[in-house]
Amino acid sequence: MISGVHFEQTPERLKIVLAARRKWPFLLLYSALVLVWLVMMIGGFVYLIQIVRSGAGYRFVFAVMILVLLAILYRFGRFLLRQWATYLSNREILFFNNEELIVRRPVSIWGNTDVYGLEHASAIYRSGNPPALAFDYGYRHIYFGEALSAESRQALKQYLNQQYFPGQAEPNKA
Repeated sequence: MISGVHFEQTPERLKIVLAARRKWPFLLLYSALVLVWLVMMIGGFVYLIQIVRSGAGYRFVFAVMILVLLAILYRFGRFLLRQWATYLSNREILFFNNEELIVRRPVSIWGNTDVYGLEHASAIYRSGNPPALAFDYGYRHIYFGEALSAESRQALKQYLNQQYFPGQAEPNKA
């Protein structure tokens, strides 16, 4: 048993639930940005309706410009909401099966889910900054388990490397 880690094993997969440490400055910043984004989207739609109903000769062109702006704002909002959900989540869930490593940071029933192929992932290693566990996927460093104690991180790293990355050398990234 590893403190702060909950395991659920089925024949198809291993599910690991870890507590996540909230980063309050980032959560407050992204919450403010989401609020500004929401006000801009609502204001844009209200302004679009006013322009269309105005009867002015330029309303069609101006409405198209506002729709393009709203489309760009919508795409930015999808990114913003994903980042906000990452900092809002209070736990991390890892799923290991024969082909995939899935990292999920849920917020209620929605949240962020990232899927990585195990054949392309490196062995789990301890990261120095931030103090967490990590693995490399191509050029990306994926961090998890930041809220765990140093002993729990070490035990979880040893277990996962023995179980899912046998014979793979651990990267020297401490």
